[in-house]
Amino acid sequence: MAEANEQLERLAYEYQLLQAQAQLLAQNLELLTMGRNEFQTVKETLEGLKKVEDEKPEILVPIGAGSFLKGIIVDRENAIVSVGAGYAVEKSLDDAIAYLEERVKEYDEAIAKTQEGLRKLETQLNELAKKAQALQDKSEPGVGR
Repeated sequence: MAEANEQLERLAYEYQLLQAQAQLLAQNLELLTMGRNEFQTVKETLEGLKKVEDEKPEILVPIGAGSFLKGIIVDRENAIVSVGAGYAVEKSLDDAIAYLEERVKEYDEAIAKTQEGLRKLETQLNELAKKAQALQDKSEPGVGR
C-alpha cells in the first residue's frame, strides 16, 4: 500500500513536470506563430507595393499608440529589412521578399517541431494518467471491478 502511494506520488510529480514543459512549449508556439505572421505580413506588404502604379505612393507611418503620420514612399525599388540582433540591411524588393519568404519557412519549420514536441508530451501525459489510474485501481480493492 505504501509502495503504491509512493509510486502515485512519483507519477504525479512527473506529470506536473511534463505539464510545465507542455505549457512552455505552448507559449513558445504562440510566440513563433506571432513572429511568423509578422514576417508574412511584411512580405505581403512588399509584394503589394510592387503592384502599386503610383510613382510616389502615399502611406501611413505608424508612430505608436495607434497614431500615424502621412508619408510618401520615395524609393519603391528597395526596402530596409531587419536581419536580427538589431541590424537591418537595404535590399531590393525582390531580394527582401525572398529573404522574408525564407524566414517564414524557418518559422514554419520551428512551429512544426514545436507542435510535434507538444504531441509527444501529450502522449506521455496520457500514458502517465493511465498508469496512475491503474495503480489507484489496484490499491483500492473493489473499486472499478
